[in-house]
Amino acid sequence: MSFYELDRPAAPGLLDRAGGFLASLRAGGRSLLRSLAYARMIRALHEMDDDALARIGIARHEIPAHAERCLAADRSFKG
Repeated sequence: MSFYELDRPAAPGLLDRAGGFLASLRAGGRSLLRSLAYARMIRALHEMDDDALARIGIARHEIPAHAERCLAADRSFKG
């Protein structure tokens, strides 16, 4: 065995590789859930009439921005 082989960093083990995979899977799942929540909120807001939207203080053209603000405040989608 040469000196170089002794100084070489150890290759990542199975748990290290699995941890990276699980972290990316968790991030993908979080992104999917956020996209689904955004779509549901957009649909629910679009189904409201103009009077209901006015009562919550938004106009129809502000629906996407309002949905983004609501989801940004939701802690369940934070990393």
